[in-house]
Amino acid sequence: DDPLSPPGESACTLALIGFSACEASGRLHSWSLTLLWFTGIVAILGVLSSGSEAAFLLLVASLVPAACQACFSWRLTFDKQIFAAWAQLQDDESQKAQRAFDAALRTLSKKEIPAGEVRSMPDRVMGVRRLHRFQIAALLGQVLVLVIGLLWVSSHA
Repeated sequence: DDPLSPPGESACTLALIGFSACEASGRLHSWSLTLLWFTGIVAILGVLSSGSEAAFLLLVASLVPAACQACFSWRLTFDKQIFAAWAQLQDDESQKAQRAFDAALRTLSKKEIPAGEVRSMPDRVMGVRRLHRFQIAALLGQVLVLVIGLLWVSSHA
């Protein structure tokens, strides 16, 4: 039994939950790219209708949340492969794999994390959910910029 998982929950089950949260990231990334295209079109329409180059500020403003969303998507895509591998392991193998993964991260990041300290699978899944919420917030930021742009272009047409 995995001492890092809550009673009744196997590491495999929790890894599948983490994998599922990561899997949704790709769909949100597609939405983000679509919103970026629409915002670009609205910016071009703003320039054509009002003759003002200020409409390009709209496109620049949309790049900030789009870039944030892309970073979260990239990270979740990376995590998806890790959770997929953990989901295929038995609980004792999963625990060993998590420890090895944490050791590799300690080596790569050169952080002073105690060698015996291992994050639990529920903590890892909560981290993925947090990244997913940040990605959704960035996507909503893009929607807000697009709506502001549509209102601006319609008022200057």
